[in-house]
Amino acid sequence: MNSGRIVRNTAWYGLENAISFASSLITSIAIARSLGPSQMGYIIYIIWIAGIASSLGSVGIPATARKYMAEYLGAGDKATARHIYLRALALQTALATIITGGLLVWVWLSAEPRYKWAACILVLSIWPAMVNFISAQANVAAERLSANLPASMAATATFLVGILLTVGLHWGVIGVASAMFAMRFVDFAVRFVPTAGQMFRWPSVGALHLADLRRRMFYFAWQSLAGMLLTIIVWDRSELFLLKHLSTDIRQIAFYSVAFNLAERLLVFPTVFAAATGASIFAQYGRDRTRIPSMVASATRYLGLTSIPLHIIAVGLAGPLVLTLYGRQYAGAVAVSMAAPLLCLPKAFLGPIQSLFESTELQKYFIWSTVFASAIDIGVAWMLIPHYGALGACIGSGVAQTVAICSMWIIGIRRYRIALPWAFFGKIGLASIIASTAGYLTVRWLPTISGLIVGTIIASVVFLTLLLLSGCLTEEDWGRGKFILNMWRPSQTVPL
Repeated sequence: MNSGRIVRNTAWYGLENAISFASSLITSIAIARSLGPSQMGYIIYIIWIAGIASSLGSVGIPATARKYMAEYLGAGDKATARHIYLRALALQTALATIITGGLLVWVWLSAEPRYKWAACILVLSIWPAMVNFISAQANVAAERLSANLPASMAATATFLVGILLTVGLHWGVIGVASAMFAMRFVDFAVRFVPTAGQMFRWPSVGALHLADLRRRMFYFAWQSLAGMLLTIIVWDRSELFLLKHLSTDIRQIAFYSVAFNLAERLLVFPTVFAAATGASIFAQYGRDRTRIPSMVASATRYLGLTSIPLHIIAVGLAGPLVLTLYGRQYAGAVAVSMAAPLLCLPKAFLGPIQSLFESTELQKYFIWSTVFASAIDIGVAWMLIPHYGALGACIGSGVAQTVAICSMWIIGIRRYRIALPWAFFGKIGLASIIASTAGYLTVRWLPTISGLIVGTIIASVVFLTLLLLSGCLTEEDWGRGKFILNMWRPSQTVPL
């Protein structure tokens, strides 16, 4: 039953992210080529600051709503789930209003004159983004990730049109900021109406033990917020702040962002799969929590099957990819782009272990691991950025993420006796290294574009051949693959 839900939700969320991936790739390339690395560095910094404020609103109340709605829905109590949604929506709306208003005043008084209006528009986009998190997490809690797709598609289309108009009509940073505000408002509006309507159709009576529930939710919420504050340092590109103040070359911000944007595109499947798995883990806590460790182990296996080859193969192909997409003006990002995929790989395994800690209300392990990694991130980046710029920031981020992930998994394995398939990971890793080497040698021998195309094909063929010869795939793997294909057939009934 859980496998069917996870696969189905992965497919729906995957479609949503695939559309977003294609649009964001097109828009980021258009913006980068239009503005150039110097002006691009400034706009990235402004977007990052606004994104931090928005990210703070994505945890705490929304994460708490997701966790407890899923738990009570898993136990069949829709009345309590409805109560949690409405309470969370009211609190989040008030918090979004306060944060947006405060930041708007601060930006107007302190922003650089040429970026003041753009910064204000970006700050205004925080309000719909923060309120939108409640409806999005409610759909995740109900294991209905397909319900999030229409809003994401509408928002993606809005942003794409806005950026293309900005580039074509030379609207500059004002156009970029306006496109982002429009995207977030459309996302909020299209998602909120059907989700709220669904919640109001659920029963409004029968919610029990609300005093105890409020205590548990408050404790969970402040842990989530503390974890997010630390997450900003380790997981959310805090190195941009250090680059702005420790490097004399503003282009290093653009080089770092371009490299990490490409590397984090490889995290699309882990993000999708982790969201789908996390929804089922939270619901399983309300059904039968003894099965959660085995669910986490199974999820990690599939993350390894997809993430390890993608990241390792990308190392050899990243250089020509940057030059092809962004042009020679971003040649300074080549070295960073080759290091970023490998340094981002540990992040692919964050989702299952974080969901495990959240479902069991033991986020303290995530918090303490991130505290330790935060100190490492700041220390390494502080030492390396003055001499190595974007590459130093990349190394600092990668080392910190590796330390944090390893710490969390060591705790999780020992506490919950999770049996991970280490031999399987070893075979996948070896096949990926051989495939990456074949791709790298190809791009060295051929011109940039043709080398990239041929190298990608050769690396893919080599990896798939080694994967089949190694016998890593089981009958269950093939069965789940057929399940994904069958679920798209109109006549096929998807099992629950």
